[in-house]
Amino acid sequence: MEIKTTTVDWSKSEIMERARQLGYKYEQESHYCPQATLAALLDVFHIKDDNIFRASFGLHGGGGDSGDGTCGSLVGGSIMISYFFGRSRTEFDLRIENRHATGMVKRLHEYFEEEYNGIRCRDVHRKVFGREFNAWDEKELQIFLDMGGHTKKCPEVVSKGAAWAAGIIWDELHREDRIKRVRIK
Repeated sequence: MEIKTTTVDWSKSEIMERARQLGYKYEQESHYCPQATLAALLDVFHIKDDNIFRASFGLHGGGGDSGDGTCGSLVGGSIMISYFFGRSRTEFDLRIENRHATGMVKRLHEYFEEEYNGIRCRDVHRKVFGREFNAWDEKELQIFLDMGGHTKKCPEVVSKGAAWAAGIIWDELHREDRIKRVRIK
């Protein structure tokens, strides 16, 4: 891929590919799926926000490595979509809904549902590894690692989640009616 200093003029496929590459790399090197997904998306869209990054930390492994909650890559992508298009505190206080942003997160949810037959960490593990893991059991954790947990399997999940989220964000940023509103102001 050609090296560029900004992603403003990148095509959707370029944005998605860069998010995919970074998501894979970050999960492989630093682990923690929501942060790896967010790091990729923050970098692709040139956003520096350590607070949102730090706030996502405990949501890895289905939340506290429980396996029972939402896949961390789906969480990271949902956070980034919400960062761009979510409801503000003022809108919250005024009880203003935001079905549009909710629909974008639902679209990301549907990608995970279709690819992994579910959205929970353990659903993804069953599809990718053929089994679930108890990350709090050292023997189970070692099996996860031996099966490529952080070298191939989870990096692949994160790469897909980051790419899907980047594509959804790109589509919204490039919607014709959004572009016209921005130009009018």
